[in-house]
Amino acid sequence: MRFITSAALAAVACASAATAFAQPAHLTDVQFVAANRCLGLMSSKTIGTPDAVTLSRFLRSESVGRMPLAYDEADQARDTALRQANHSSSDSNARLIAERDGACRQFIDDAATTAAAAHPAHSS
Repeated sequence: MRFITSAALAAVACASAATAFAQPAHLTDVQFVAANRCLGLMSSKTIGTPDAVTLSRFLRSESVGRMPLAYDEADQARDTALRQANHSSSDSNARLIAERDGACRQFIDDAATTAAAAHPAHSS
């Protein structure tokens, strides 16, 4: 009897783990603010990239249920990054581009993963 109970619990745990891996993890508030900074960099007229559209869509889906403070911090981080990118020198541009192509890359990868999970490819 104990074996059957243990086997049933193991099966439930495996099913829960599979479900957890199937759904992408949501951003913490700190990550949400950082991703909005990245959006500011990617949206700038000087160092912007087409990835800004993808990141913007991802952040819209990630904004649900956040505390007002997280929204305020995210808006401020995005605005500051946009201002820095639009009014920076060539030395500052190099640093901001490195941030955009380095730390911000993870958010674009997360956005692509989320989009792929939401719209799986149809096999024929």
